Amino acid sequence: MTTVPTRTRVLAGAALAAGLFCSAAPAFAALTSPEATAYVVSADALNNNVAVPPQPLSTYPPGGTQTEIGLTVGPFATNSTLTSTTAGDPTLGTSSASATVDQLGLTLGPGLTGDVSGVQATCNATPNGATGNGIIASGTLTVLGIPTTLEANAPKNTSVTVPGLGDLILNEQSTDANGVLTVNALHLTLLPTLGGANVIIGHVECGGAPAATAVPMVNTQVGLIGGSLAAATVLGSVYLRRRA
Repeated sequence: MTTVPTRTRVLAGAALAAGLFCSAAPAFAALTSPEATAYVVSADALNNNVAVPPQPLSTYPPGGTQTEIGLTVGPFATNSTLTSTTAGDPTLGTSSASATVDQLGLTLGPGLTGDVSGVQATCNATPNGATGNGIIASGTLTVLGIPTTLEANAPKNTSVTVPGLGDLILNEQSTDANGVLTVNALHLTLLPTLGGANVIIGHVECGGAPAATAVPMVNTQVGLIGGSLAAATVLGSVYLRRRA
């Protein structure tokens, strides 16, 4: 027959194991599988220019590299090759994306032009989070003959006001509720008088997920709370048995 002290020791051991088991569990991302997106240019319809859907567009899954040799559409014009690439590994729960172009010209309306070079947006994601960067080697936006020089290799979310044109963010970065990181090397929002259109150059998104071989568990804080509650229950049981 099992004695009261023996049962107490068994219950206490089980509670301790439960607490440790829960507290050691990693806090995985909300995605169930890794994902990634990349494209070099996109634009809303503005002035006499038609809207430009994301291009060249690569998504993971399935991933791969998409290229366009030269481009003249909407506000964009270039003889350079536009390249977008995505990849991932569900076994590890990782993903990656990149979008590049050597040179790109912009025509946003009468007297509104721009030129950027060395565009590169990248991101990498694991089950523990994502990092990325969006840079240009050089760039200029010109409004009625007045140029605004853009900062090269700008820190993330560098805001630039271009008089008479709109607001620009260099190396724009944000993370959504699922842990997916979005990076834009250049994001221009035109003034309402110019249609309020969005122009994006160098766009990537990355999100990691639990590795395929891992079993998703509650996060660390929940585990610690659960373990504490279990321990408190056992201690209460021990106290009551001793009183009895």
